[in-house]
Amino acid sequence: MDYACIDGIRGGVARCRNLAIDKRLRCTAHYINTSVAPRPDVVLVKVNLNKRWNGLFEEAGIAAFERSRERAVQLGQAHQARAEGLRRDAFVIRERREGQRPDEPEAADSGCPVFGKAGLQFVSIRDVLPELQRAGYLITGVSRLSRDWKPPIRLVLEFSKGMDKPALENFPTGLYQSLVATCFGQVDVWANDRDKRGLVVHTVNCGQRDDQGAALLHLEYAGGDWMARGE
Repeated sequence: MDYACIDGIRGGVARCRNLAIDKRLRCTAHYINTSVAPRPDVVLVKVNLNKRWNGLFEEAGIAAFERSRERAVQLGQAHQARAEGLRRDAFVIRERREGQRPDEPEAADSGCPVFGKAGLQFVSIRDVLPELQRAGYLITGVSRLSRDWKPPIRLVLEFSKGMDKPALENFPTGLYQSLVATCFGQVDVWANDRDKRGLVVHTVNCGQRDDQGAALLHLEYAGGDWMARGE
């Protein structure tokens, strides 16, 4: 399993992109007397929805949010600028794995792929919600993200910690847990640098739902370092 180094760069602004070399999860550049990367203030869990699941969450009152192609381009440009500020290549991860061109919307990344370029395969995330709640995170937002230029629709769940933001009322926890009680063929975790608000956001992207598949790994928050526990 390829893990990203858990140490920070530029005074803890972001997580290192180098691969860890041993169980202590540090790379050769950050092996001794270094501080770990900043803990996330916000965790976004994003799960692709098929037509059936999208309908169920619509019936549950989860609002839809449409992101235009123009807005996506703006976000991509912002990510590229942030990556350049951290002396990182904004396109190296997705370009090599997905064949995306730099001019495509949302192709740029400023964050760190915690589980390396390939991410995780055959994964369960069913324990992430209770683990985040035990760690003090509140569910502070949820929406169905629609991009007519990039299907499918995504459920976006926001967890926040240590912020003056109220917990979401009437969140359909049972429906969500049913959604994630499955195997995902692909899961990527991104640890991002501090944004303009001074917040660190980690993102868990879940795709390739496989209700007939058997999960080989269980994703764990692990205090913000993220781990993949085998069966």
